[in-house]
Amino acid sequence: MLKRTVYLSSILLIGFTSCNSEEKEVKDVSDTLTEMESEKEEPKNEIVYSIPSPNEQYDLLRSLSEKVDPTIVNDLSQSSNYATADKKALNFGVYISDAAYLMRYEQGKSVFLNYVSTLDKLGQDIDITKVYGEELIKQVEEAGADSEKLFEISSQNYIAVFDQLIENEKGVELSLILSGAWIETMHILFHSAGNYDQNFEIEEYIIDQRYVLENLTGFVETYAEDDRVQPVLAYLNEIQNAYDAMDCEETNLKVNKDEGTVMLNGGLSCLFTEDSFTEMKSLIVKIRTSIIS
Repeated sequence: MLKRTVYLSSILLIGFTSCNSEEKEVKDVSDTLTEMESEKEEPKNEIVYSIPSPNEQYDLLRSLSEKVDPTIVNDLSQSSNYATADKKALNFGVYISDAAYLMRYEQGKSVFLNYVSTLDKLGQDIDITKVYGEELIKQVEEAGADSEKLFEISSQNYIAVFDQLIENEKGVELSLILSGAWIETMHILFHSAGNYDQNFEIEEYIIDQRYVLENLTGFVETYAEDDRVQPVLAYLNEIQNAYDAMDCEETNLKVNKDEGTVMLNGGLSCLFTEDSFTEMKSLIVKIRTSIIS
């Protein structure tokens, strides 16, 4: 049987930062490239999708922007309005992304506990158990005002949810949660970028999300025959079309090694125009509104 695996790994960040401009430096990955080459020698009956977690996404956003806006996340009171399993799974992903964002910007223990309570209720309805409860609450209480520890706990909790869904073969639920989390992340990235040309580094990061989208879409397509997944896949395809409409230039990709440093030159280079930025931002708002309503 063909095995499909999705990894929550920042290794993809190496891939998409290396292809964004004419020349980027990626350090300490020579061993990784060697391993990848050796793996190619022995074909495996496996498809791998690498998708960074929200915690990894906001770790990088924090280095690009010091500003946090707690008002842009989905209100926790909305959780009681989600009646169907697909809505619950999608917004489970939205809330996990929101929690990671707020914890990365040191919003405090009480905020995290509110998310734990809400996610616990939603999780029970979509067969996510054990990862919430007294042990997690104890960890949060012990962390106290330590913002870095709270962020670490939120990251570990995300991985625990992910692992449980994989173990229980809940691929449909996982695809919905990953999609909800990524679309919420895009919403927060666009908000953090502000107006067009206000923060070029975050705009560049949004452009690089096209590589995350490709992997996410590939995984979600595995469950395309499920009625709950089809609308989400349509959302992802709409966003892909917006990326495809951008002006991009392809140059030959070359790999140069120098004293343990790998230089990747070339690849696909894209830039936002004011129109493409506005159109994609509006599309994300429309899709996100549909998910959280």
